[in-house]
Amino acid sequence: MRSVKTNLCNILVGGASLSFMQVALGAALEEIVVTGLKRESTVMETPSAITTLSAEDLSARGLSSMNQIQYAVPSLHFGENYGNRNISIRGVGSFLEQPGVLTSINGVVQPSDASSQVSLLDLARVEVLRGPQGTLYGRNANGGVVNFIAAAPTDEFYGYLKVGFAEYEQTTAEIVVSGPITDRIGFRIAASHLDANEGWVENLEPGDNDLMLGEKSNARVIVTAELSDNFDAEIMLAHSEQSGRWTHWAMTDEHFDYGVMTGLPALDYSNDPAGVPILYTEEPHKVYMPGPVKTDRELDIYSLTLNWHSDNFSIKSITAQQEWKNAEDFAADSSSLGILQRSTVGENKSFSQEINISGTAGNLDWLVGGFYMDDERSDNFIIDFAVQALPFPLPFPYTPYVENQRPTYDNETTGVFADVTYSVSEDLRIGFGMRHTKEEKRSEHVGGFGVNSDAAGFIPFITNCAPDWPDLYVQEWEDSSNTVRASVEYDVGESGMTYVSYSEGFKSGGTNSGDCNPPWEPETIEATEIGYKAAFGNGQTTLRAAIFNYDYSDFQVLQVLNLAGVITNAGDAEIMGAELEINTAISDRWLINAAVTLLDSEYGSFLNSDGLRPGEPYQNEGNPLNNAPETSLILGATYDIPLSSGGGVKLSLDASYRSRVYFREFGLKEDSQEAYTIVNFNANWESAARQWAARLYVTNLTDEEHITGMQGLQTTYGRQGFWAMPRQVGFELTRFFGSR
Repeated sequence: MRSVKTNLCNILVGGASLSFMQVALGAALEEIVVTGLKRESTVMETPSAITTLSAEDLSARGLSSMNQIQYAVPSLHFGENYGNRNISIRGVGSFLEQPGVLTSINGVVQPSDASSQVSLLDLARVEVLRGPQGTLYGRNANGGVVNFIAAAPTDEFYGYLKVGFAEYEQTTAEIVVSGPITDRIGFRIAASHLDANEGWVENLEPGDNDLMLGEKSNARVIVTAELSDNFDAEIMLAHSEQSGRWTHWAMTDEHFDYGVMTGLPALDYSNDPAGVPILYTEEPHKVYMPGPVKTDRELDIYSLTLNWHSDNFSIKSITAQQEWKNAEDFAADSSSLGILQRSTVGENKSFSQEINISGTAGNLDWLVGGFYMDDERSDNFIIDFAVQALPFPLPFPYTPYVENQRPTYDNETTGVFADVTYSVSEDLRIGFGMRHTKEEKRSEHVGGFGVNSDAAGFIPFITNCAPDWPDLYVQEWEDSSNTVRASVEYDVGESGMTYVSYSEGFKSGGTNSGDCNPPWEPETIEATEIGYKAAFGNGQTTLRAAIFNYDYSDFQVLQVLNLAGVITNAGDAEIMGAELEINTAISDRWLINAAVTLLDSEYGSFLNSDGLRPGEPYQNEGNPLNNAPETSLILGATYDIPLSSGGGVKLSLDASYRSRVYFREFGLKEDSQEAYTIVNFNANWESAARQWAARLYVTNLTDEEHITGMQGLQTTYGRQGFWAMPRQVGFELTRFFGSR
């Protein structure tokens, strides 16, 4: 049945939509090979919900960041807040520093959320595994896994130069050069640059520039070497950086209260005691943000991958060193007052080593492996109350100041795992996997509230942990877990497969740099899934369906309390859902794709305080989980127009609908984004000789106004969010060189 399944995958595409570059009525589509189970297989051989977007999909639809790819993959949500990036799948995701959806680049595991902001530069495909992957991937894969697979060097010379122009004075350039150095050595160089001269969030503060503008650059070099007939190596060097004004934090409701913010009696904030108006706005894509606003981020990846294989088994080693730097400055109160000037400087260095040994023995496919990561972080968080912005005199010539220093936050992780699949018969297979994970952590931090002067520096009035500044508060602890998975697969007829799976996930605990509480507990998840995959009508229609149930324990929730993000355990929760994906080539010109996700999520007993509503803690039992819309829909259509010249034009229209999304646990409409629909249009042209290509696109065609992240900021007594990009029209032109 393996051969039947492989043939079936020739008419399946793993993506949320079929790649319209591959459509041909009655013909098999190109086979999509995935590595989601850490060895090569096909979508049909994976007993879990998996989506694969090919290089053609990514290029033709302009999916160059997680902001865009989220609307092409069922159950995927991406949002930003306070400079943090959050990927969620089926309502399970990340908070602050530690991801709940694991991401990797060519198998190199990313230790934090940093990788989700990296441009999807020159990729062969993107794989999205939905559901906990605690056995093969281990820590921080509770919601699933996103694998970015870079395009490999080519056997013949190949390359292209792409330039683009779009609204908001954005210009882009991308270049790829690939080919052989010798018969056994190949290279691929890719680089891209974005120059955004006009921001798409208007800063209403006079004399200050708009926001969401600046530069983004990415570069990657891959060298592959065939060291012998059964031994090869890959070296990858990658660099990504951002600079400019890529941060904003806008008021989204009317709860701004200057009196609560300052601790003074409530004021008529239309005019402060000095007669100066205190202004804020809830208008979409507008904000008051005075003072310095700047973003500087850099990510470097150095990796070496070695592969040795024989007839019966293979060994794979991935060694990587990564460095991430982040510096941000902006006013956090989202008003013309600009009283809360927020500054964050952080650095993250990590070394990782993974070894996988896999093989076959009769009817048994097996894999064993080990993983090690040493992740070292340091950061400094400062809130400056900006005396010059205060509408009243202070009784001392100093600036009120909050500072949290964390010179050390180290995590040493080890994991060992094994996974097997046994073919009971031609149609029936049984799978089982187990992993042991251990994390040893050390946190050093100190900080508090005080004043700052040029002469004396920071003088603390209240330190958050250590009795005498600058003594450090040191915490050391260990988390460990055993996670398992099990599956049963059964082939139904000649073109279908059904499966039942059970899987577990684990995400370790951590500490808040702004308090002295014990480390929060690890979160765990147990998931059961039943799935069905099949093709009909000679492969013209494919269907994938899944129903699932999650038992979520001690999961971690983020709040902003007393100027800092605070994570706490929220007890238990439950998630139930269903997914359905259908792709059909209804003629030699038309291709239709559709997907629907239905989620029913709710908190268990969870008593928690709301900084925006002082008083007794609120019981949140039964409220929907964050980033978990009840209904998500994807609908796309592609029309192929062959030209008499021999070239062709393909027109595509893609829509993605989401019902109301809650961003906080209290179940209030003010804490949510109401239902919205994103529509994207693409027109792709290719010349007869395949040397030239062009793309005209419109993203967010209907100019839908929506936010993708929100926090309730206790200090300003308001809700603040991150506006997604409005409608943008753009054009790209590509010149290809060499063999395609």
